[in-house]
Amino acid sequence: MPAKKTPKKVTKKTETTKKAATKKTTAKKVTAKKAVTKKAAPKKTKAAAGYEESQFLASIKPYALKKNEKYMNAKQKQHFQDILESWRYQLQIEQDRTADKIQKNVSHFPDESDRATHEEEFTLELRTRERERKLLSKIKESVEDLKADDYGYCASCGIEIGIRRLEARPTATRCIDCKTIEEIHERQQYG
Repeated sequence: MPAKKTPKKVTKKTETTKKAATKKTTAKKVTAKKAVTKKAAPKKTKAAAGYEESQFLASIKPYALKKNEKYMNAKQKQHFQDILESWRYQLQIEQDRTADKIQKNVSHFPDESDRATHEEEFTLELRTRERERKLLSKIKESVEDLKADDYGYCASCGIEIGIRRLEARPTATRCIDCKTIEEIHERQQYG
């Protein structure tokens, strides 16, 4: 009889160790889930804070064309005026944000790699703002063209650029055919 008691005790010990192991693994899974949710939140706020040209252009509500509607009538002009002004306003906000960032720039980094990373990010931001500054001048030209009734017509051949093309690129000055030819010439010239 003593032999039977010993195996029963061994069996009970294995069951208790299995239960303990199960409890530990569930505890690990819970902590892993919390860590994942904490990491996801900062990415969303950072992405939402920055301006993206593609997001703005995708957010443009398409103009509802009517049958036999005259090209560049008052409603269409107002539609593009609103788009250009909204785009200009968003770019101005980004320019002002960068100017504030430059003024508040803290360049005291104890580690050289931290300073190098900061300088690289800063250089990239300045390059982006320079590109946006050029875009602001194109937007200004487009607004002037709109007031002069030249907006929406190709600068090379004079035909209509098209509503959908202008919604895709509100600062377009050439029709798709002239722009394609221009890009072909550029590729041939500059490789």
